[in-house]
Amino acid sequence: MTRTAATPRTSTLAVLGLALLTTAAVHPPATAESPSAPKAAATPVPVINGDAVLPAFTGTDPSKAAVTGWSVGSTDGAGTSEGVWRYGPAASGHPDGKVGVMLIGSGADKYGFKQRLRGVRPGAKVTVTWDDSPGVGKDCRPRDVELGQTYSVQGSGGTRLVELTEPDPDKETNTLGEGIWRTKRTYAFTADEYDPLLTFASTMPVSKTNSAKCGAMIADIKATEIAPALDKTVRSNELPESVAYKGNDKRPVGEAVTECVKNASQCTFTPENAYSFPYYEPARQNGESYINCTRSTLNRTRPLKFTARTISDLPPAAGLPPAPGGDPTAMTAQYAGGTGSTPAWNPTIERTVNEVVKPAEVSWFETQGGRQRTEGWFTSNPTPADPHQDWRLHTVIDHPAPGVSDRVFHRTGPMTAAEEARCRANRPTADTPNDAASPAAGADRD
Repeated sequence: MTRTAATPRTSTLAVLGLALLTTAAVHPPATAESPSAPKAAATPVPVINGDAVLPAFTGTDPSKAAVTGWSVGSTDGAGTSEGVWRYGPAASGHPDGKVGVMLIGSGADKYGFKQRLRGVRPGAKVTVTWDDSPGVGKDCRPRDVELGQTYSVQGSGGTRLVELTEPDPDKETNTLGEGIWRTKRTYAFTADEYDPLLTFASTMPVSKTNSAKCGAMIADIKATEIAPALDKTVRSNELPESVAYKGNDKRPVGEAVTECVKNASQCTFTPENAYSFPYYEPARQNGESYINCTRSTLNRTRPLKFTARTISDLPPAAGLPPAPGGDPTAMTAQYAGGTGSTPAWNPTIERTVNEVVKPAEVSWFETQGGRQRTEGWFTSNPTPADPHQDWRLHTVIDHPAPGVSDRVFHRTGPMTAAEEARCRANRPTADTPNDAASPAAGADRD
């Protein structure tokens, strides 16, 4: 007898297939990191041109050139032209000779000084430090700085913080100020996206900026993060969406794919090893259950067939996975080069197993696929000299693991009450006749 679904029962278990990796190194995504684990230490976050020295300039006049790596207002390239002014060591008044960046115009949308913090992931606890001072420019009037100047700082996922610089009651018109610097200002936030956007913006009323020619100054911008713990409870149908950036600008994922598929060396793939891991998917019944209603042990061979697939939200043009019957793409090669492996993206596995079923028992098979979850970044290769031209694509790909063999379990157990009733069912045959209408004769007599 056969049935298509197993009823819960107490069973015995035989493992027919074992992982090539040890079970200590391969886990199903079942539990998050232990809350009792040691607290992670803060690590530096790269801030491109955080000291604002590029492009280089000299003298005491302000530089109105776009600041390398930063966008003003729009994140598309450098953004607003002459959106901030920089004062060099000879003019900023900074005690350590730092370049000062003056936030001349009010409002984050048009004049916000912005940069995405590369490599920071959602859930990271980020701390930003910088120095500030009221404006020192010749265009800063005494009434603009005598009570200090306000500005805001905000990171994606964090609340907006408004700061007030020290006042400068001694500022003179048409004369460079001396700078009244406060060092190591801090702002902390929890990122809610990959590469969160950090924004500084003046909040001074226009009447106190001398027509967008004076504002608070910032310098020596740095950041650290405490990265979130690896969470293995995220199921394969709940993976984060892919996201793409060009410089500081968020772009459609398809645009980044178009860039990377141009040729095999156009981009490189760098896996985030701390967030990539092999695991076993939950066991699933394969085929039908067999009920042994006889008085003999059943011993036979049985074919098993099961499939696995790659889970990815990248568009088909990426080739991750390649289209059925299609050729690998440049990104397929980039992924293989970064991970050092070439997965069987959507394999079909066939095996022949031996099945032994004792009398009055039920037998079925379960399979458990070995999988690899890989997070990482496709990035421009080589890294452009202009950070605004740097493409970055973050993605998570979950596929059959090349180094972890699938498991096959043979399970047996006692019948359920319903199955026992099926085995006791009357055979569909007519009663044996006793010829009651015929006279008994010969050997039929007692």
